[in-house]
Amino acid sequence: MTAVHALPAGLVRHLAELSGRLGPLAEHLQAWLAGGFAVHYYTRHRMSGSVDIKWSHRIAIPPDMQVFEMDAPGSAAGTRIVVMDGSFTDVMGSFPPDWEARSHEVHSSGNMVLHVIDPVDLAVSKLARFSERYREDIQALAESGLIDPDTFARRADEALEHYVGDLTFVRYNVRDAMEIVSSAQDNPARIGPSPATGPDVTEPDTSGFEPF
Repeated sequence: MTAVHALPAGLVRHLAELSGRLGPLAEHLQAWLAGGFAVHYYTRHRMSGSVDIKWSHRIAIPPDMQVFEMDAPGSAAGTRIVVMDGSFTDVMGSFPPDWEARSHEVHSSGNMVLHVIDPVDLAVSKLARFSERYREDIQALAESGLIDPDTFARRADEALEHYVGDLTFVRYNVRDAMEIVSSAQDNPARIGPSPATGPDVTEPDTSGFEPF
């Protein structure tokens, strides 16, 4: 898949440093990027204050590398502290099954290979919490032409099959999200700049940040 937008340069630098600190590995370490950084990758809609990465192996991130600085021109300090402590899990979200297999490889550094979650799966992952910020994320992805409504509905159903408990509120979330996606398809805004041209592009850290 051709990159829609570039990876933030600060994240790329940090992953390169982490790869060097981990040293030689017996096999490649796979990293699957989700959350606000993935939304930014596809739409430049927003940035997050935490890096949500699922790792293929248990990873001991050195304490001094669990936070790092990125440029944040809109802030008074000009930089922003970002957290990447290795604690992210997809169990708490509404991730559909096999989302890792559908992710797109976008970068590698040493023995580390970075994948970005597929945009439809990314939208589905927002359904469990479905806060105002997550609604806006889904809208941004849909307005960028990245969500097919039928595929979204099917993967949302697949995600619900892996839940236990009363799913009433999640089903309401799915219904509301479908309205967002359908509305965006009827009135596409095509937000953000034109697509990048390659799978391994970095950009300056010039976008605003939000906490999650």
